[in-house]
Amino acid sequence: MIENIRNIFTFIGGVGMFLYGMKIMSEGLQKVAGPKLANVLKILTANKFTAIIVGALITVVVNSSAATTVMVVGFVNAGIMKLTEAVGVIMGANIGTTVTAWMIALAELGSAVEIFKPDFFAPIIFGASALTVVFTKREKTKTTANIFCGVGLLFIGLTLMSTGVSPYAESKVFRDAFETLGKSPILAIIAGMVVTVILSSSTASVSILQTLALAGSVSKSAACFITVGQNIGTCITTIISSANSSKNGKRTALLHLLFNVMGGIVFSILVLITYPFIRDFMNTRISLFEISIFHTGFNIGNTLILLPLSNFMVAITKKIIPEDADEEEDFDLSEKTQAILDERILNQPTVAISTTRNEVIFYMKYVLKNLKRAINLVLKERNEELINDVVTHEEQIDRTTNIIVTYLAKINNLNINELQHIEIEHLMSICSDVERIGDHAENISENAHQMLEDEVEFSSEGIKEMENIVGITIKAVEGAIKCVSDKDMEALKEVREYEAKVDELEDVYKNNHIKRMSAGECDMLAGIAFLDIIGNLERITDHANNVADYVEAESKKIVLLNKKVVTA
Repeated sequence: MIENIRNIFTFIGGVGMFLYGMKIMSEGLQKVAGPKLANVLKILTANKFTAIIVGALITVVVNSSAATTVMVVGFVNAGIMKLTEAVGVIMGANIGTTVTAWMIALAELGSAVEIFKPDFFAPIIFGASALTVVFTKREKTKTTANIFCGVGLLFIGLTLMSTGVSPYAESKVFRDAFETLGKSPILAIIAGMVVTVILSSSTASVSILQTLALAGSVSKSAACFITVGQNIGTCITTIISSANSSKNGKRTALLHLLFNVMGGIVFSILVLITYPFIRDFMNTRISLFEISIFHTGFNIGNTLILLPLSNFMVAITKKIIPEDADEEEDFDLSEKTQAILDERILNQPTVAISTTRNEVIFYMKYVLKNLKRAINLVLKERNEELINDVVTHEEQIDRTTNIIVTYLAKINNLNINELQHIEIEHLMSICSDVERIGDHAENISENAHQMLEDEVEFSSEGIKEMENIVGITIKAVEGAIKCVSDKDMEALKEVREYEAKVDELEDVYKNNHIKRMSAGECDMLAGIAFLDIIGNLERITDHANNVADYVEAESKKIVLLNKKVVTA
């Protein structure tokens, strides 16, 4: 009895160590390579074949197909990647996730390659890297050592799992359970799905299956259908991450599910057709290498069969999740932002930062539109409804600022690298200045409201001057948006030129307007509004210039950090 409890504890401890090892290894790899991987994804996914290779390589690096697909959902959701580009990356992710199974299969090799077996080298990897984490002061070295700590824990966990189940290699209960699963494909698929959903990792699920195979308990039939279930089960993480995302984000998660389900159906049909001829073979025990071969073959086969149908699968997702024909053009910005900045993608900091940057750019464009509404009130159409419209949009801007800044603060507390901390710091500063631009737009609408109540207008000369300074101010804000979205240094120079020009014009136009008021050419009340509006426009260009400064400062810090990395 005690021995059985000991074995259960050993197995559970092994599962825990494996999952924790995989977690800290994945986090470390993403911290080191996350931003670079994001750039690779964005650049190389236009071609479906390169997208498959990129998806496979990134999954090998971060050791998780779920991490890659969640990243892809984030990029599609943020508008960085197209739905058609996401298909190849998802297919590649399924292939890349099979590498861990091959590493574990080394345990089946003979003593001639003993030093390559996980249980041989895992303790020294863990010990050396743990000591490095404890004693090193260099952040980069500590991050690298953490990655190897994860590798060591992962394989020590596998060894413990194997130790826990080995006494039951010939157990009747085990044999009966896997014999039942081997005879019932549906039960086997469900079992694979359930275990994968519970562990939130197909890699972990396949590893447990290999551990059981090492004990000689699993038939080929059971293992194959369990693996199909594991592939379907891993889609749950992606589906959860897309729950509050845009329609394209949801379609990306659905693509992942469709790919794995359609592959499972094709495989199941092939097995059922050929089963009478391969019954004896399928009922024999499966080895670790055979699981690895099937796992890889299944995912590569899926890709080869379904790649030509990728556009068809995209069309299916659009049928299942259609666009709303009567969707209103106007929307609540804060609700949209809250949905996009989902806390469930915080476990993928690269995706979270990229998504937030895109949301900040969208938010800046929204503020610009409200500024144009306010200016329209001054120069063209002036009525209560349009004035209230500006105020309503400004309230949304204020709420959205809080949502974005709060989300950025949460990312900043994650295990991210120095470059990412710098990016978050500047995005927060940008939000602060953009929110102030929104405040000045509201101030301008209040001036328009006062002019409406007082029934006053600007003189013809005043209108010309206002149109000129307004045009330059709009260009300054548009340039600031371009700085953030494209990191365009030419746009940065232009913003500074516009800001200097508005400073100059404010002084000139103030003097001109005071002269007009003194000469009785302009109504005194309209004159007060004029001076207040050009003062708000001048401060708007100051904030646009601040945004450009943040972009320049971020670029300079990145260059300095990269130089440090090269010389380190």
